[in-house]
This record gives sequence, C-alpha cells and structure tokens, in this order.
Amino acid sequence: MELEYRYDGSPDGLLCAVADAVKQKETPTAITGPFDESLLFADRMHEVQSDEKRADEVIGYFQQNVSREAARNLVYCLTGPYETMETDLLAYYRMGLKLGRNLDRHHADPVVHAVHQAARQVGREIHRFKGLLRFRKLADGLYWAPFEPDYDIISALAPHFRARLSDQRWMLHDLRRERAVVWDRAHLYAELVPEKLLKGNPVTDEEVGIQQVWKSFFKNVTIEGRRNSKLQTRCMPLRYWRWLPEME
Repeated sequence: MELEYRYDGSPDGLLCAVADAVKQKETPTAITGPFDESLLFADRMHEVQSDEKRADEVIGYFQQNVSREAARNLVYCLTGPYETMETDLLAYYRMGLKLGRNLDRHHADPVVHAVHQAARQVGREIHRFKGLLRFRKLADGLYWAPFEPDYDIISALAPHFRARLSDQRWMLHDLRRERAVVWDRAHLYAELVPEKLLKGNPVTDEEVGIQQVWKSFFKNVTIEGRRNSKLQTRCMPLRYWRWLPEME
C-alpha cells in the first residue's frame, strides 16, 4: 500500500510526522512538503498537524532514550538538508529507539551514514562561522553581524556569542532567511523584523577606522611567497567573503 505523509515543510512539521509514524507504527512511502509532488498512486494520504511543543518533545524523548549526540545529529539535519531526507530521518529515529546508545556505532548503515554526513556538513559551517562572523558597531552601540549561511544555523551560533560577548549588545542577522537573534546583555531573543534595529542606525566612524586598521594588519601579516589561495578558499569559502572586511 502506498502511504504518503504530507507536512507543512517546516522542521517542526517533520518532527510531528516522525511522531505520527512511530505512534501509528506506519512506514510511509514518502513524506512530502507543500511544494513537493504527491505520489501519483498513493492509496492513502495522512495530513500531519505541525505543533512546536510536540516537536520539542520528540527531540527531548530522543535525547533521553538514545543519546545527546544522536539528538544533536537530528537537530543539525533539521537546520540543514532535511527537505531531501525525510524518510532517512524517520528511519534514523526508529533505529535510535531500537538500538539506544549503540545507534551511531552503525556507521556502515546507509541511513546512519546519510545522517552523519548531513550533520557533519552543518556542524562544519557552525564551526566556521564561530571564527568568520564579523561584528560592526552601529551608532546606538549595537554590534551587528550580517551573514548568509548555507544552513539555518543562527540558533546554534547564538549561545556561543552570548558566552563570549555577554557584556555587549549584539545581533546576528541571517540575511538569506531574514532572521535575527539579539542579545541585550540580559536576554537572548529572536528578532522578527531586524530592519527596525538598523533603520537610521549607521555604522560608526570609529568602526570604519577599526576596519581600516584590520585590513592593514591583514595585508601586512600576509607573506606573499606563502600565499595558498586554494587553502584560503577551503577555510574561508568565496561565498562568505562578502561580509569579511579584510577580503574587500
């Protein structure tokens, strides 16, 4: 029997689809989002109801009954290429409930391998941006960090900068998804309209001067005879250079 699960295309919706499949003991032939083509000959369609609280419970249950590392892999996939691996994530979740802490030892299993590969890609980008984000001081004292990541990693980056820059007001701004996270020295919150914090709030002259000093330093420490463009672009991919002052 061809069984299709239809969800709203969000990570929360996919987690609710996983919960429905586990609860109903069903194995859908396909789990599709709103813009995917439906199965031509599906015998039954199940419409998944998205629920943020339920989605959080699905992750929490997985972490408690499998491992923190497996839950992290799942979350990383949900911030990355989840829209192409819905059935793999369902299979990974099911395997975890069966194998417990031994799940991630099954490296040769195609499902585990696919999840590990996707999670590594997301984890690699998170690690890169911990070093590649550049903050610009604005007129009202806010430090603004614009970037355009491949994956939706802004929530994963925020705790890192909260720990490092706890005494400053700052905003991480994902320009690709028009999402932002703000730290106001006391609370971390999502800013749904980041433009309102930028309007009439230009970069300070002091910041322009600091950027010039940084560019000069970067140029002067470069040893031309040891320049390795291939290594440089591997560590700092070209698609990230737009928001690196030293690469202007």
